[in-house]
Amino acid sequence: MPDYFLSFVPGDSFLHRLDPRTKLIATMLISILIFRLHITGLVLLFALFMVLYYLSSVRIAMLRNLHPIAPFLIFIFIFQLFLIPGNSFMDIYGFSATSEGFFEGLRIVGRFVLLIQFASLLTATTSPAHMAAGIERLLRPLPGKVLGVTSFDIATMMSLSIHLVPVLNRFLKEVYQAQLCRGLGRQKRISGLVSLAIPLLRGAFRMMDDISMGMESRCYQGNYRTSLFELKMEKYDWMVLMLVFVLLLAFWDLSITLLPSYQI
Repeated sequence: MPDYFLSFVPGDSFLHRLDPRTKLIATMLISILIFRLHITGLVLLFALFMVLYYLSSVRIAMLRNLHPIAPFLIFIFIFQLFLIPGNSFMDIYGFSATSEGFFEGLRIVGRFVLLIQFASLLTATTSPAHMAAGIERLLRPLPGKVLGVTSFDIATMMSLSIHLVPVLNRFLKEVYQAQLCRGLGRQKRISGLVSLAIPLLRGAFRMMDDISMGMESRCYQGNYRTSLFELKMEKYDWMVLMLVFVLLLAFWDLSITLLPSYQI
């Protein structure tokens, strides 16, 4: 089980052995589909996630992955619950909670939950090095040189961004535990955030400076270079992509049938 958000878990499951390009394309297609589905489709898509979760042989702490955005999800749900007009079933301080707002809030929150879970499954079964190689190969046909950036630059930035999320999360917990050991104790919410934000920013800048110095010392230029991982699409990768396209079409037809008249 990964200890931190968006962490990689080494393994030898079916999802681990898939080409990173296959997993990236499948995740992007599923992400597009998530914003098209209604509640019934989201439930079916969650069932698909549970099947993939079982095949991955990793144990992702699903509730822990949602913890960083839990306040945001609660705010969205409450906002939809009380501000969408419809049939009221509860009144609180002059605000009416409607059944339409309740189901709309569930739909929006369900979308974010599925996005986070599929992204966690992707990062848990794909190492940062394979992730960078897959992103670079997907972006290589694009005319990035016209804009003064190469596919290697974009892949490196995206890989570092994904890799640094669990690192910063771990560093934040270390800062919090260090402050408790020094007797700082639990403070008020605003002052507590300030006491954590300042050392976190200093540590993040110091970490980025170390990374940039390491890349410069290795003469990184963002140009084409050979890779340690030679990616090759196997028959299972093509089968998975075909299955994802079939599911995409099936769920898309379902969304057209079940999608309500109102949109976000």
